[in-house]
Amino acid sequence: MNTSKPGIPWFGIVLIIVGGVLLLTKLDVFDIDFSTVFWSLLMVFGLVGVGRGFADTKNGKVFWGTLVFLYGLYFLLYTSDYVDIEGYLFIPSTFLIFGIAFLMLYVNNFRNWYYLIPALFLCGTGAAFIFAELGYLYRHDVWDAVRLFWPLILILIGLAIILRKRIQTPV
Repeated sequence: MNTSKPGIPWFGIVLIIVGGVLLLTKLDVFDIDFSTVFWSLLMVFGLVGVGRGFADTKNGKVFWGTLVFLYGLYFLLYTSDYVDIEGYLFIPSTFLIFGIAFLMLYVNNFRNWYYLIPALFLCGTGAAFIFAELGYLYRHDVWDAVRLFWPLILILIGLAIILRKRIQTPV
């Protein structure tokens, strides 16, 4: 006997909502751009993934849900007229988005402290590049710092691997 409840056909619900919004736009009930609807739905999809990941303590759902949500937010802001985001901010924003995704893995389980290393590195690098692109820092100085200190990441990852193994297997 199967006691599991049937799943909700989310894809069908999304198609109904998107079709309804597009039909109302075609009928001039309201004026909304398709990209706004698409990126908003992508953000909701990402939030649902993050919520399910936190509920099930699944790191993969938290990580990918965070990426989908933040990229949806980035492109929603990029395509809107409310915030002026230039195309050259995509690569620095990607560093920041991935850093936040690793930070969410740490928040999902505080015992996984080793996720803080890529989170802090990626967030710091992304923020430095964004500040350089916006003119708050000199681009040349940021690149010099990255060229000089990138081996620190290897050292920190190596330490994290050693300490993680040592903490998980008591002597």
